[in-house]
Amino acid sequence: RENICREGYQGTFLGSAAGCWGKDPQNEFGGCFSKVMRVEERFAIKIPNGLPPQVACPLICGGGTVFEAVCDYVESGKTVAVASIGGLGTAAIRFAMLFGGHVTALSTKEEKREAALGAGAKDFYACLGNEEEMNKLAGKFDVIIDTNPVNPDIGPYMSMLAFNGTYCKVGIPAAADMDFKFSWIPTIFTEKKIAGSIVTGTARMGQMMELAQDHLDVFGEDNDKWQTETVKFEQMNEYMDKLKEQKNDKTYRYIFEW
Repeated sequence: RENICREGYQGTFLGSAAGCWGKDPQNEFGGCFSKVMRVEERFAIKIPNGLPPQVACPLICGGGTVFEAVCDYVESGKTVAVASIGGLGTAAIRFAMLFGGHVTALSTKEEKREAALGAGAKDFYACLGNEEEMNKLAGKFDVIIDTNPVNPDIGPYMSMLAFNGTYCKVGIPAAADMDFKFSWIPTIFTEKKIAGSIVTGTARMGQMMELAQDHLDVFGEDNDKWQTETVKFEQMNEYMDKLKEQKNDKTYRYIFEW
């Protein structure tokens, strides 16, 4: 976990040591790309020869974000809920399934059912945002991995956990909306846990790449199954606007090529 540092988070582009690629946005979308990058050898990740670029590229960030949480909390036989079904959610479903979890997908929309079940979820509930429907799943899950980048009312999520269960947040809310409240009493008397997880370091990143290569039947060797689209860098702003306006339909991952 080289990226987690007592001096502050040190991601490749978002850490305080990343210069003009750091925390202060240099453009409308606050991101950047580099055609060539020089790093110390110990921080470089070898992409397996048999892993297609359309699978490997999204794994390096989004895949690593959910893989860390799956490694920490999912074991064979665990009941696992993945909340919010998009790029992170469909990757989390696949990893949790490969780790032996019984995976349920949770969404606000019935329209996400096909994508969730196609990724490997055994069950699907369009219940998020509806406290009455969420309460029908009370005590059902050992682990909930929440990929949604919003700050929810955490109470209904905690009610869905079994005793000693873990709610793990990986979707990062807006900076102005980071705080949440929850009562200590149900936490103490049911031993439920609230956790967070950020993208993995080099050791698990390598493990994740090997796992994906060994299970291309799960991740898909083509753009359709992995729900990616490869586009030219010249179209960057056009596709960023699509994401921002939620007009990306069933495409969860864009691969930009020079």
